[in-house]
Amino acid sequence: MICKKCDVYYELADESAGKDLKTCRCGYGMEYYEKLDDYLKFRDRIIHENSLPIIDRLIMDYESVISKIILMCLKEITIDLGIKRFMLVLKGKKSPFILKYKLDSLKSYGMLSNFTEKQLRIIIDSLTYKGFIKSEYVSEFDGSNLKLTDKGDIFLNTEYNVEMDFIKKII
Repeated sequence: MICKKCDVYYELADESAGKDLKTCRCGYGMEYYEKLDDYLKFRDRIIHENSLPIIDRLIMDYESVISKIILMCLKEITIDLGIKRFMLVLKGKKSPFILKYKLDSLKSYGMLSNFTEKQLRIIIDSLTYKGFIKSEYVSEFDGSNLKLTDKGDIFLNTEYNVEMDFIKKII
């Protein structure tokens, strides 16, 4: 368990041993890392990010926000969807399928309506390449369904940003 404010850590036998240790003595929340090395890599990346030019940090922030909206949408959807129907949700389309399954009531519905399908496909491909989304083949008739990976869920629920490298491809 690590306190990022104090930069102190407490070794635990496993994550469940840290359930009682949710806050540091300073009052800041503790975070669990499998290995101390994982935290050190994270800290080094933050230091590196802060040394980047402002425009590069803004691009990284922008790409991360767009990525997290897509991942949140995928997490909100309770049915299996392929990429075409998933993009309809992101774009806020009112197809009979979307209305039937009430996908228009999702918080993320239509959040990326200003993006083209081509741009969304590039972003989704980037998220797949990074391991945040996986495409599971169902059948020749049904095609593939998109799934949020554990890595994607972790990224979605953290404060840090990741360089996605799709912005130059979509503008």
